[in-house]
Amino acid sequence: MSSTQAAVGKKSGGVFQRFVVAPCANTAHKIEHRSATKLQRVEPAVAAWIKTHESTGADAAAMSTKRFLHEQQQLLSYRVVRFFDEVRFLGSGQYFKQYNFACFLQDARFFTQALFIFLCAVLVGRRSIFAPIHPDSPLAIALDHKVNPNY
Repeated sequence: MSSTQAAVGKKSGGVFQRFVVAPCANTAHKIEHRSATKLQRVEPAVAAWIKTHESTGADAAAMSTKRFLHEQQQLLSYRVVRFFDEVRFLGSGQYFKQYNFACFLQDARFFTQALFIFLCAVLVGRRSIFAPIHPDSPLAIALDHKVNPNY
């Protein structure tokens, strides 16, 4: 390799270092510094949890995830029982005895969100919100000419 090629290689490596590696390293350093600062301000119970797991060599975040999943698994039967209690409450008519305009707005908001989620699922699943076209439909002729509202 000639000295000119070495100089060009060194210069291009410097450009890569300057415009790619250095900004990435600076960003990573800022993220680490911010996280270390936040770690010093955690609640005492969380700090004790972290110190306990660090002393045993375990990862506190992994243990927290395992604990969360274990608790959610135990709460599943509670949620099923609670669901059926709420269904019985609706079926008894008590919900509608205390019904007011605020309840109506809350229900309208719920049903609007449910409709939005349904439409998004239909768009993702079928890529169209229009009804499927039956092969015997007069609109099926448009399929030959690529004038289909389902596209």
